[in-house]
Amino acid sequence: MLKGEYPVSRICNVLIVNRRSYYKWVSIGKPIINNYDKEIAKIISVEHENMKEVYGTLRLKHHIENKYPKVTINHKKIRRYKRALGLTVIVRKPKSLAASRKEEKNLINKAPYVIECNFKSDKPLEKLSSDVSYIKCTDGTLYLSAVKDCFNNEIVSFSTSKNNDRKLIIKSYKNLKGVNGSVINTDQGTVYFSYEYVKLAEKLGFERSMSHKGHCWENCPIENWFSQLKEEWLKPLGKINKKRALQEIKKYIQWYNTERIQKKLGYLSPVQFKLQST
Repeated sequence: MLKGEYPVSRICNVLIVNRRSYYKWVSIGKPIINNYDKEIAKIISVEHENMKEVYGTLRLKHHIENKYPKVTINHKKIRRYKRALGLTVIVRKPKSLAASRKEEKNLINKAPYVIECNFKSDKPLEKLSSDVSYIKCTDGTLYLSAVKDCFNNEIVSFSTSKNNDRKLIIKSYKNLKGVNGSVINTDQGTVYFSYEYVKLAEKLGFERSMSHKGHCWENCPIENWFSQLKEEWLKPLGKINKKRALQEIKKYIQWYNTERIQKKLGYLSPVQFKLQST
């Protein structure tokens, strides 16, 4: 653009660019970066979009290696191409810590915090994290109850409703069956104190655990997943109705469980990790 107004030599002097380097760059087709490879650029762009723009550089590297066994590419090159192609990642905003712990009252059916922030699990269904979140829709609020297995971070059961009540929780536990020593952790939401919930957990073979009031990080596995669902999948869609939201939640859970690779799982998806480990 400036070439028609100023001599190339002057432009190079101002930008501190060697004139011979400039002419060499022009002669090889003005690549956006050195050793630019159109095929590599296409793979990175396509897979970045396929993964809903949520994979960072390292995760994207492992995903490409799994999908394209013949392609060898390191994370530094991926980072350069992403920068040159203007590819950005959807970043979740961390939640601030709640206020310091308050004195808690002795409530009927209150359970101790058995998990004690130790979410490491050696077998499926040994430690579960569950909670209810809400999605604002154009036709009201949709409540989502979900259960996450800490063994492989898989969402093992979920349900939705227009009401946040006992029926929502009971429905979301319908596919669960505890194993020896199973623990399910929740917050101190009213529904988790109900007689029906206590009996259901006992019937399914789960010891109840409750995080302390106001300490969301004590149930972080499912809290993090709700944040991922909203930031990675629902937020880019804008305002949608309840019917569409339910469809998208189902799509995300299917993708998350079977395709979304995770660093903590050795860059495998939850289902892949479980198949490899059991």
